[in-house]
Amino acid sequence: MSCKSATHTPLPEYRIRLSSRARRLSVRVEPGQGVIVTIPRGVSQALIPDFLARHRAWIEARLAEAESQIPERFRQWPPQRLSLPAIDLVLELSFAAAAENGKASKAEAAGNLGRTRPLVIKADSADRTAVVAELQLALKSLARQYFPVRLGMLAEQHGLSFKRVQIRGQRTRWGSCSSTGTISLNYKLLFLSPELVDYVLLHELAHTRHMNHSKAFWRKLSFMLPDARQYDAMLSRAGREVPPWIQLEAT
Repeated sequence: MSCKSATHTPLPEYRIRLSSRARRLSVRVEPGQGVIVTIPRGVSQALIPDFLARHRAWIEARLAEAESQIPERFRQWPPQRLSLPAIDLVLELSFAAAAENGKASKAEAAGNLGRTRPLVIKADSADRTAVVAELQLALKSLARQYFPVRLGMLAEQHGLSFKRVQIRGQRTRWGSCSSTGTISLNYKLLFLSPELVDYVLLHELAHTRHMNHSKAFWRKLSFMLPDARQYDAMLSRAGREVPPWIQLEAT
């Protein structure tokens, strides 16, 4: 939900997140997402403008700081193109109403991978939540085409196996492996280099043998990828390659 302040000096737009666990109003600023107000269920939303007005100086300072953290290529809205190094693909974006495009977005996201591809977003470009939701669906579709195939190739190459693979959108993890052999991969890996993607896939495959980060785990991973430690350090800084607004969720 997106709202505007009703005060005479308008505050920046904000989004409301209802919470059954919150005990009081709170506000935070996220790069690419803007101002997010958390409000306990049952508390009147009419209190929000005055609450934000009291915190105006802090909010404006955090907004400026958050903007400075966003790489230049991700500051434009609406986005016109998305580069996906993992699969050597650039999506050229256009926007139209859902009624005019039917299943266009799904159709554009399917098919053989190519270097450049148009993608029609069935949402108003001013509606960030709707645009991001459409993009998430398209990116997950692409990830499902590529990552399970690549994971299977690496597993066969190194004599490993897994039960199944699922594509998710974890906020803080690139991948995970369950004790039952299910490997979960983050669709945001699409924004990383192929080498880093392979590192994540090999990392999770190594967990099919060692469900921890013990010395035995690192020996196994380093045997498959001698520069594993170096790639692990690179991965810790890779979040900056992902558009921060792609984390936007409906509230």
